[in-house]
Amino acid sequence: MLSKQNIAIISSDFLSGYGLKTLLCEYFSPARADVFATVSGYHDSKSIYQLLLLPAADYLMHANRLSAKNMIVTIAAAPQPDRQGQAPHLYTLCSEQEAVEQLQNILASFDAPQGADTKSELSEREREVLAKVAQGAINKEIADSLNISLNTVITHRKNITAKLGIKTISGLTVYAILNGIISGKELPKF
Repeated sequence: MLSKQNIAIISSDFLSGYGLKTLLCEYFSPARADVFATVSGYHDSKSIYQLLLLPAADYLMHANRLSAKNMIVTIAAAPQPDRQGQAPHLYTLCSEQEAVEQLQNILASFDAPQGADTKSELSEREREVLAKVAQGAINKEIADSLNISLNTVITHRKNITAKLGIKTISGLTVYAILNGIISGKELPKF
């Protein structure tokens, strides 16, 4: 699960790097997310990272120095022609929702083998409660719609949080979307 992964972000643009770090931490809760201004700074850290996000130009210049043990994702402002043979990519000229969806897709492919085990840990009722939580329902609404007591809803929510290790509603929503419990179309519109 992503919450146990270390992520390195290489960006010479301070605001972009820390903005991406903030987005990752808010929605995906990685074990660690660090920002480096250069590829050399990343190598000097001697830390182990499972996921590396860096500008497409840096990837092309330093591909031979980057470890094949990392999942590498390139960062570009907008789609670029002729991307065959390059790493998966993240486009930055987009809305917050689009950026989160891009990251969900990238991280889903990264987490795919591990996500199946976690998905089976939730009971069918816990999956129903999680769907309602992700759709913005409060405990009382969940209890009424599923014909269960308020205390049962609270117990299910505690169990879901304990099993998944996700404490925020936004994190639970992302998990529900990534694991097919709800679709993005089922999210409330604000």
